[in-house]
Amino acid sequence: MNEAIPGRGQYSEDARRQRLGWLRGRSGSALASLETTGLDAQKLVGNVENFVGSLEVPVGLAGPLRFAGDAARGDIVAPLATTEGALVASASRGARALTRSGGVTTAVLSQRMNRVPAFEFADIATARRFTGWLRQRRDLLDEQVRLVSRHTRLVDVDPYQIGRYLHLRFVFETADAAGQNMTTAATWQICRWLTDALAEDESLRPVGMLLEGNLSGDKKVTAGSMLFGRGSRVTAECRLSREVMAAVLKTTPEAMVKGYTATVMGAQHAGMTGHGINAANVVAALFLATGQDVACVHESGVSLFSLERDGDGVIVTLLLPNLAVGTVGGGTALPHQRDFLEMLGCAGAGGVRRFAEIVAGFALALDVSTLAAVVSGQFAEAHQRLGRARLVNWLQTPDDLNTALLQPVLAQGLDDPGVHVTRVEHRPQLHGDGIASELGALGENRKLTGIHPLRVSWTDGDGCAHTADLVAKVKSRGEEIVAGIARLVSLCGAEVADAWHRWGGYTEFTDAHRRELSVYRRTDGPLRELLPRCFGLLEDDEREAYVVLMERLRHDGQPWTRDRVRLALRAIASVHGHWLGREEELLAEGWLHQVPDPALLAKAGELWAALVRHAAADQPELLDADGRDAVLGIVEDAGNWTQELYALPRTLVHNDFNPRNLAVQDGRVVAYDWELAVVGLPQRDVVELLAFTLGEDATEAEVAAMLQLHAQAVAAVSPRAAELVAGCDWRRGYQLALREFLMTRLALYAAGHTQRQFDFLPGVVRTALRLWHFEQAHGGV
Repeated sequence: MNEAIPGRGQYSEDARRQRLGWLRGRSGSALASLETTGLDAQKLVGNVENFVGSLEVPVGLAGPLRFAGDAARGDIVAPLATTEGALVASASRGARALTRSGGVTTAVLSQRMNRVPAFEFADIATARRFTGWLRQRRDLLDEQVRLVSRHTRLVDVDPYQIGRYLHLRFVFETADAAGQNMTTAATWQICRWLTDALAEDESLRPVGMLLEGNLSGDKKVTAGSMLFGRGSRVTAECRLSREVMAAVLKTTPEAMVKGYTATVMGAQHAGMTGHGINAANVVAALFLATGQDVACVHESGVSLFSLERDGDGVIVTLLLPNLAVGTVGGGTALPHQRDFLEMLGCAGAGGVRRFAEIVAGFALALDVSTLAAVVSGQFAEAHQRLGRARLVNWLQTPDDLNTALLQPVLAQGLDDPGVHVTRVEHRPQLHGDGIASELGALGENRKLTGIHPLRVSWTDGDGCAHTADLVAKVKSRGEEIVAGIARLVSLCGAEVADAWHRWGGYTEFTDAHRRELSVYRRTDGPLRELLPRCFGLLEDDEREAYVVLMERLRHDGQPWTRDRVRLALRAIASVHGHWLGREEELLAEGWLHQVPDPALLAKAGELWAALVRHAAADQPELLDADGRDAVLGIVEDAGNWTQELYALPRTLVHNDFNPRNLAVQDGRVVAYDWELAVVGLPQRDVVELLAFTLGEDATEAEVAAMLQLHAQAVAAVSPRAAELVAGCDWRRGYQLALREFLMTRLALYAAGHTQRQFDFLPGVVRTALRLWHFEQAHGGV
């Protein structure tokens, strides 16, 4: 077996350094330049995997170039990231020539991004009928796009039939995003709708489908993109006078026209798509500097350069038909790239047209300068001399957690309208973000999420000063967590990805962002005693901002001894007993995730089975054949045991009750991270805590004792709880909860572990399977 790269899927400085040490040992190289990096590993979720370091690409300033465009106006300096000598100098020279001639006129003619799925039909006639059927339902396609994004607009649908295959060219406008991911999501939604709508219609139903049939031209040079445009279709033009050409470019209009004619003939003979001189150099340099998708340089660098006489000068024109650029998403949020976009006045929403015009203007400047250098004999000399050496106003950076944002939050949390926040200091992060935050960042990485330690100072309504070390937990939306898991499991193969697509939206992650905030609003005593102190909540749907401001918990670092486990079981038992048998009351309040069908666990069996099979095949050292078969057996029998599970008394459960989400403060257990709270068997929290803490030396007697302790603590809460505990088989409830844990949470952990290393998981798997063997020996499973 090949040696695996360490820290798989982990975004932390410790994981980066582990990978660096591993790479040094493997390569035998010192790799001194990778020792430090200016990038924060935790902020690279969704940008890169197996992060080991960063490299510096020199960035030179070209220009200024005077623009008289639709969106770009005034004198602009461009940051060009390149290691090619003479590039910045040549672009600057062309910029001087264009500027001295009055500047460059620029315009974005259109903005399009496409995705072209391919459908296979039984025969040619069916493909033609489908085309006619689809034309009559054009408005329904728009509805599907709106389900995915309010920033995306479907502007055209072009069918291209080749025999029994039909390629459907969906053309979108994507606002300020380059749009590849956006159009993929929208097209996938349309394809899902088409597949579902025609599921029972054999006269129209396709027999196969590819999300991309390679007609879109994605990251490829194609004649279709040249004609119809892909990305921003942008043009730039300038009239150069003889005087400027002589003074700056050191050539004449006649020489430029003659050289241009020769290059056109050469391009035609070579079969070049379009006609260009050197535009791709500027495209690549600006892409690197501003966080664009560098792979799109291939298609984005395609150009049509023209030069013609105009009186005593020439008119130069450039068309970039396929400029795939964006000012939101992807690498545009990285710190250096964001700075350069801000320098250009293009950062964020509303900046893409200006940015596209800037690219076109500087590309034209470089083409003019390069052609002049070639026709005047300067080309080789210059290289020899210089070539050596809805819009949503998201919370986006930690600086958004400022006094203005936190003042109403703190005033509400302290129930003191006179609160005045005077200072917010950002403190070092001691631990990485939670798994949910990282998964949410995979689903949407343009916004601020995660754990942010703060030192907050304020005065209260009586004028007294206070300072406290707090934590702002900025939550991902549940939909983003589901999408992040989808992105993760997409790497696990079609079976897992397809199953998650069908069932992921029904899992416990739905509405996770609202659930935790709702928990902190509770006033019932047992729950309040278990929670960290909450200093305020922010729930702003308009900004998609969901924040819990709470006390900063300091873990004492002590091991989870049996005494500590018993302490935690007694603490959670008070919550279990308070709500035991009152599940209908809880669900009626509407803030807890409610599974619409009690049999859903069994219905989603294909998902759990796919996760288990993938984990066992990819990580047999984690889940061996016996473990795989044990969990698959639980999945296969889910139609029976889940009915029994839902017939037992249920309560409010934490549903993520393990040491990752627990702290002990002065003998008091504190439980946080309640985003997965559900109505379930109280034994579910017991199962997870024991799996995480007992270890492989656990005995069946210890498990039985822990169960008895928990049952007694639940029963002691109230006469109603005592009656319910006495009326059911507590160990049977534990066995059913253990089945659920193994089938769902552990299966998801195990599959995720193949892409993102969970250091805690091997021990948890071994302990959980040991607990299962105890119950098999006990005879109750």
